[in-house]
Amino acid sequence: MNTIKAAIDDLFNSELTAEDAVERHFDPLFRQRVNGNWLDRHTFLARIISLREIVARVTITVLDEFSDGNRYSERHVIDVIKRDGERVLQEVYLFAERSQDGRFSRIQEATITVESR
Repeated sequence: MNTIKAAIDDLFNSELTAEDAVERHFDPLFRQRVNGNWLDRHTFLARIISLREIVARVTITVLDEFSDGNRYSERHVIDVIKRDGERVLQEVYLFAERSQDGRFSRIQEATITVESR
């Protein structure tokens, strides 16, 4: 089954194109809600492409993870190093559903900035 760590690693730390990484991990009808704002898959992909231009490296540390059928929840710390040297450290609380093929169909998350410098 798909995990957020695997998805983030493919989105930011692999040789895959953004399109291929999104196709691998996210259902065609994927929707994401971050801090109250909904994105469809097309907007999500555009956001990933934009982020790849400014992000040098992403490290994700999973703190808690739980799956039950197609339901998935997880808490992680994401450490983002931007190309300009800025570092952003966030804690993320995530609830998701997976489609029958294991890709994410819906993600809702809340993010807390732990550090930004």
